[in-house]
Amino acid sequence: MIFPDYDRSSLSLTSSAVRYFGGSCAYPTLREIDEKLAEGGISKIVIVLCDGMGEYLLKRHLPETSFLRTHDRAAVSAVYPSTTTAATTSIWTGLSPLEHGWLGWSLYFKSCARQLDVFSGMESHLGDRFPGGSPAPKLMPLPPALGSPEGAKTHMIFPFVSYATNGCCQTHTIREFGDMLTCALSLCREEGPKLICMYTGEPDHTMHLAGVNAPETKAHFERIDRELSLFASRLPDDALLIATADHGLVDAVEPVIVNEIRSLDECLWMPPCVEPRASAMFVKPWRRAQFEREFQAVCGEDFLLISREDALKNHLLGRGTPHPRTEDFMGDYLACATGSRFIRYDTMEGKVPSLIGQHAGLTEEEMTVPVILARGGEKSA
Repeated sequence: MIFPDYDRSSLSLTSSAVRYFGGSCAYPTLREIDEKLAEGGISKIVIVLCDGMGEYLLKRHLPETSFLRTHDRAAVSAVYPSTTTAATTSIWTGLSPLEHGWLGWSLYFKSCARQLDVFSGMESHLGDRFPGGSPAPKLMPLPPALGSPEGAKTHMIFPFVSYATNGCCQTHTIREFGDMLTCALSLCREEGPKLICMYTGEPDHTMHLAGVNAPETKAHFERIDRELSLFASRLPDDALLIATADHGLVDAVEPVIVNEIRSLDECLWMPPCVEPRASAMFVKPWRRAQFEREFQAVCGEDFLLISREDALKNHLLGRGTPHPRTEDFMGDYLACATGSRFIRYDTMEGKVPSLIGQHAGLTEEEMTVPVILARGGEKSA
């Protein structure tokens, strides 16, 4: 079990890149990146975020001689919850989940009276699309991407239209990973300082469907390694590649179906939300003692139950000023996975489908991400 370290997390990566170009971030920089930048002559930084490419999985699927392993300069903690919605939003904004409020895939918006999937705007249990799409960008607008530092032009390269590109100089919507790298390479060959950020949904997507140990997963790690190796070798020598991940994954083998456990279900006044491995539990005030007792009995081996008060006091979601909606989304408790199970709630409309590979828990596999550094032209360590 690993708690987030906000003095040495993926937010530190953002801080190093942004401060190098004259911007400001509230979180400490990362020493390993700062030392690389201090070599001098760097005018382009390319941040490549590979969804789900955790440190543990990197070592499992690639040999020590691989490009990514030989250039792996640091292992840092993800933010919490260790999930794409929270972590990518933190990396692109320099804010913790506490501050930006995008805590997880499914949140309860009281102004909409619904649990909604944050990115898509789909109703989390019924599958209906909320009129007008997701309310999150309107209710929790994001600041300019990476603070839009004055010392460099900021480019964002995504495979889809993203809410995280606000304020950048140019947004590029490109589907294939190889084509995204080609675009980044072209930008690096132009004159002037640039901060280029790109996101790919692999290997996360494959692990959700096939699991963390599947041959398909290994193949994706190998492909990313080959393509980033070639990309780094073609970069001009004034460019620095920083490759990282938002979180890792584990295979989640067994659901805790809360609605089928009467002693737990009768304590709740609405279904859990946020993530299956970081579930906000909304508990009837007069049932809190019963809920704590029954949850420990049923789930204690695989979850750490943290009250909202303790989560805030111990900075589980980060430091700074909480977003006004953060407490709404947290519920009364966070059920944080430390084992291999996950929370599920099946309504009368049908059960929510489960994925094999999952994230958002407090395990080392989910919480530790790599920081890969390579100066343009490098092929090996």
